[in-house]
Amino acid sequence: MRFVWLVRGELWALKRNRRILMFLAMMLGMAAIYALDGEGTADFLPVVLIVSIYSGIWQMTVNSLVEEKERRTLEALLVTPVRPLEIIGAKAFVGVALAASMSVLILLVFRRPPGAPLVLLLGIALAIGFATASGALVGIVARDLKTSSLYRTPVLAVLVGGTVIPWQDSGLAVAEVMRWLPTRPVQELMWGGWTGAPVPVAQHAAVMLAYTALLLAVDARILRRQATTR
Repeated sequence: MRFVWLVRGELWALKRNRRILMFLAMMLGMAAIYALDGEGTADFLPVVLIVSIYSGIWQMTVNSLVEEKERRTLEALLVTPVRPLEIIGAKAFVGVALAASMSVLILLVFRRPPGAPLVLLLGIALAIGFATASGALVGIVARDLKTSSLYRTPVLAVLVGGTVIPWQDSGLAVAEVMRWLPTRPVQELMWGGWTGAPVPVAQHAAVMLAYTALLLAVDARILRRQATTR
């Protein structure tokens, strides 16, 4: 019941956030243009999905956490029986729902069945999970909107930039290292799911789940520490 109450507050905040809706509409329009062209969709589809997922979730999660810090409402929540992971989950819920809906719409725009649907859905789900955990960490650490911009812009640029690169086609030695970072696994799962090409699904899933679980544990610990220091 507490979680439902928190989610309702986030849905109310979404109504006032026009920028994220405009951004998602822009990404959908871009996907439609490339879908009409019909060339290079194997490489472009993961790019659109990744940018939409990370940007959408980070916009909702980071901004929501920071705004509540500035209004002191987050501090009030931390001294109630609400658990830290419930706060993180509620903050990310709307962003996750938007990212999932956007992913479905983008796939419909391309008007072509994926080669390996389950692999593609796994890549989308893992991207959503990692984006939620990493975005929550930035929102928790940042003190206000100004500092959140300093953290968010470069970190998101590096994260998205490193993820959209088609590492499987790059031929670079560093591509093998990227298998063990939260960059190549997501892109390769989406690419393999769309094209049907074989990819190491179990390895990529294990890598992304490990990073996501670690970040969520760090998020909860920092929130608990903030609750005890107030």
